[in-house]
Amino acid sequence: MGEIKSTLDLVLERTKHLSQSSEEKQAQKQKDIENRLNGMLQKYQDGLLSLGQLQRDYEALKTEYKLPDNTTLADQVIIRLDPDLDNRALFEVLEHCCQLDYTGLAEVIEGYRADCHKAALSRIEPMKERLAREYRISGSAVVPNLASDEQWHREAQALISVVKQKIIQERVKLLGS
Repeated sequence: MGEIKSTLDLVLERTKHLSQSSEEKQAQKQKDIENRLNGMLQKYQDGLLSLGQLQRDYEALKTEYKLPDNTTLADQVIIRLDPDLDNRALFEVLEHCCQLDYTGLAEVIEGYRADCHKAALSRIEPMKERLAREYRISGSAVVPNLASDEQWHREAQALISVVKQKIIQERVKLLGS
């Protein structure tokens, strides 16, 4: 009677002749670093990790993987920036862990918010006029629902595209590539 093999045994048996190239190993190492950094950053953003603990964990990771600089961490932080949310925690990481001046990024995000506010106000007025004209709904208590307006969605998407490009430009200024 034949031996019953586990799934793991079958997989190992069929893949024992395969090996990773040096490029694949480097790519896997980079992916591992990014995954660990993302985990640390998420815990920090969730308040489960203090800035000091994040710095200690990051220094240990840098030592373990022999990272020459803070570029990978800075990249992961910049990727996480969301112009519609509070980014103070991420800016603290850029400042304290990466020793980078984040003011350019903060200015880009503040500019985006100002542009959004102006665009929203300019879109609300025509919506109010339409409500008054078509439905006879008017007054100071009328607040049009921007979320249901297709034109607003298009304008908001255009603003997001612009701010993402500006964030990429600031990243290049900060990190050089």
